Amino acid sequence: MPLSFPHTRIGYFAALLALFLLLAGIVSAPAADAQQRNLVVFGDSVVADPPVGEYLARKAERGSSDSADGRFCPTSGGNFGVRAAAKLGLPVSDYSCSGTTATGTRSFFGGEDFSIQVNRALSGGALTPATSRIVVSHGFNDTYSNSILPVAQTRAIFLEAMVPQIERIRAAAPNARIQVVGYATISDSDHICLFNTGGGLRDRTYVPQVGHWERLAQDMQRDLAHATGTEFLDMKPSTVGRGMCAADHMRNWAGIVDVNAGPNNLPFHMNARGHEHVAEVIARS
Repeated sequence: MPLSFPHTRIGYFAALLALFLLLAGIVSAPAADAQQRNLVVFGDSVVADPPVGEYLARKAERGSSDSADGRFCPTSGGNFGVRAAAKLGLPVSDYSCSGTTATGTRSFFGGEDFSIQVNRALSGGALTPATSRIVVSHGFNDTYSNSILPVAQTRAIFLEAMVPQIERIRAAAPNARIQVVGYATISDSDHICLFNTGGGLRDRTYVPQVGHWERLAQDMQRDLAHATGTEFLDMKPSTVGRGMCAADHMRNWAGIVDVNAGPNNLPFHMNARGHEHVAEVIARS
């Protein structure tokens, strides 16, 4: 059948417009494809997992571990965000930082406001429509840093500070799956074990405040996921009996002195076994 060309002026311009749109689509397609599917990590020291030497050097240099001078906070190459990305086959951009808070209250560990991590991710181009997964994991520093406030107020100010940040993230990465990742089990019936010296030798110290902060952080993270329509990945069920007081072969959370449970970076933080477990849960979720 011979090709038919429009003979009216309207038909002529319509054909030109159709050709223009077709060419525009062809030209713009490679730019969209160039955006990389990736996983972006935001959070505090539990996910950052900095080597203790780097963390202390950074703290001695600046008085905190933050990145206000434009340099990233120290992190490890084996934290659960990095491991999860590897399991999912995604490149990772890790903006986590020790001492991070949502409310702007300076934590014991120094650190930075969560919004700074989002600023860095946006300016670095890590958040795009192609971004596949986003991990957000923090809140514990906001519990003890605001301990003089009523619990309800602490939860409220955390939510007030964090909802706009999740909205900024979603606006830049509208197709990403955003997961608020909870903390693995830390205490055991409000007891902690600061000294695990091997062979079952450990203290068992009743510190109800730690259990309180752990539960409060869990509530704050649930609040955030519910308020923003994101996922809350609850790590408590799969880590029951694997906190600081667990047996050497099961312990996911290190004390101050901790031997025989595998390597760890910071004391009173997750060990390598814990990071591997959380990464596996994220990857399989």
